[in-house]
Amino acid sequence: MPRTDSSAPPAFLSYRHRLLLGLSAMAALLLAGLAAASIISLALGWRLLAAGFGLLTLLASPLLLLGPAQDWWRHRRGRRRRHHTRPAGFGG
Repeated sequence: MPRTDSSAPPAFLSYRHRLLLGLSAMAALLLAGLAAASIISLALGWRLLAAGFGLLTLLASPLLLLGPAQDWWRHRRGRRRRHHTRPAGFGG
């Protein structure tokens, strides 16, 4: 079935873009902090604590997908319309 996306591209750094950047930055800072804590713990000889921080780093890595997934969900889902026939102004 043909689809029409008649939406205009959003303005740069609109609310949606700031939210995407904020979520991605928070996830990256969290992962950097956990990785740094793991390295510091390993350097100080605290192997068990370093392993725990390393495991937390791996478990938190899917948070990097939170920003792009939220962006896709908010922008792309509601703007497309499905048509049974082509609209009158399609392609011309």
